[in-house]
Amino acid sequence: MSTKHCQLLIHGAAEVVSWDPQAPTNADSVVVHDGKIAAVGVEQELRKTWQPFGEINAFGGVIAPGFVDGHVHPVFAVGRAEEFDWRAQGVDYLEIAARGGGILSSVRNVREANPEDLFDTVCAHLRRMRHHGTTSMEGKSGYGLSTEDELKSLQILARAGDAVGMEVFPTFLGAHMFPEEYRDNQEAYMDLLCKEMLPAVKEQGIARAADIFIEQGAFNVEQARRYCERAIELGFKLRIHADQFHQIGGVELAVELGAECVDHLEVLSDSGLEAMALSGKTYAGLLPSVPHFLRQKEDAPARKLLQAGVPYFIATDFNPGSSYTPSLPEAAHFGRIRLNLTAAEVMHGVTLGAASSLGIDNRKGHLRPGADADLVVLALPDLFHFGYAFGENPVSQVVCKGDVVRF
Repeated sequence: MSTKHCQLLIHGAAEVVSWDPQAPTNADSVVVHDGKIAAVGVEQELRKTWQPFGEINAFGGVIAPGFVDGHVHPVFAVGRAEEFDWRAQGVDYLEIAARGGGILSSVRNVREANPEDLFDTVCAHLRRMRHHGTTSMEGKSGYGLSTEDELKSLQILARAGDAVGMEVFPTFLGAHMFPEEYRDNQEAYMDLLCKEMLPAVKEQGIARAADIFIEQGAFNVEQARRYCERAIELGFKLRIHADQFHQIGGVELAVELGAECVDHLEVLSDSGLEAMALSGKTYAGLLPSVPHFLRQKEDAPARKLLQAGVPYFIATDFNPGSSYTPSLPEAAHFGRIRLNLTAAEVMHGVTLGAASSLGIDNRKGHLRPGADADLVVLALPDLFHFGYAFGENPVSQVVCKGDVVRF
């Protein structure tokens, strides 16, 4: 039998998580050719067909799809470590915001940042994510809250993704919070969002989706409806923050308007759960590191959501104020601890689930032939160990579109 040349052979795995029902159950290797997955199978058999230019030995680890982070706020200039001390003193998230901290603190820093310095910072954030196995992500703006600074944020995000080699699916989050200059004139800011900011983002083609934070102290349901309907009119997809601290109807609105996902859900109401279950289309964005970071007792009712057939993903919510981790393996650990999910469920959440929520599951989140060759090698003996340990990085190798990433 003649052999064909291929770009890369990753072999020697104890387990391959491919999400391909056609792959052999004893698969230990993956073939990559022209930046795509060519085959998944047993090394001895694959070598009869393929002659690789390069090889990676998994040394008895786990080969899995590259991680897809479905909820990230990477465009921030500095951290907010001082607020971590405030929380230790009993100051909650909304009180910090009322003090001028929180999101508005990050807004001031982004507005003041030199664009090139901000670009360098965002590149560093993306490299930290990739070091922990993230090969694609949904990235939000939301720390500019003016037309100029939101456009700047989205432009820098696109540049950073290109520079680092990470595929970014951008979301406009101009409705993250009311900026200080509009705190006493919310209607004027709503006008700015709907009449100027959303159209400007659409005109530049720098975001595929729009997001809004529906919460006490942020945007109410009436304001969210106006914003979301305008976003839909302009052709944006919707990805929504809701039911994080209070139940004010944000989940029900998100489902009604056909949002791709509604994220947080720590205080999800019964009516919200029912709406999501009946829809079967709006994904639950589970962010289990957030209540840990914020010292909250409430967690999203993940088991109820899964039992009701609600599609889901798991994300880091990487940001400076409520989840300062770029690591999806760490989010997976909290998914197993706080959400009572299995190893297979959290792996699905950071791969195929996240890709499906973004409508990119034709080429991301799995290792089926023809998919983008985004994959990770985990220094773990089997899938059961994913999310079992914490405080360490299990990722030993990262491949993005067939290229081996050098750290």
